[in-house]
Amino acid sequence: MKDYTEEYMLKENEYLLKIDVDNIVNDVPIGFMTRYNQNGTIPVAFKEWGHHYYTKGTTPLKVYVFEEVFNSGWKVLGWRWGTSQNWAVLEHPLHFGVEIYLLDFLSILKNTTIINGEIIGEYKWEARKLIKK
Repeated sequence: MKDYTEEYMLKENEYLLKIDVDNIVNDVPIGFMTRYNQNGTIPVAFKEWGHHYYTKGTTPLKVYVFEEVFNSGWKVLGWRWGTSQNWAVLEHPLHFGVEIYLLDFLSILKNTTIINGEIIGEYKWEARKLIKK
């Protein structure tokens, strides 16, 4: 993981990442991973995510460049109901939470083993989904 600079161009397996240490699920800070829009801009939802005006003012969270590769050690943290989509909240092996579509997670459940909340196998996060190796 490295600090993001505005002139940096993401490589194929790289994402922008923010981690909000004030947004905790089961002792794990929640992160937000994204790639650029098709026109090369950062998505508005990513820019705005993590601003807690009532506690932090308008100080934005630090942005990192993160290479996502297949890893074992993914864990189930919980789920969240959204207005247009429901989400499974998972702990990344590097100890930050990410969300994937709940329906995709339910598909994973049909074809894998989970022991004590850990998803057995090697996976990586990609576009709000978890991909198995």
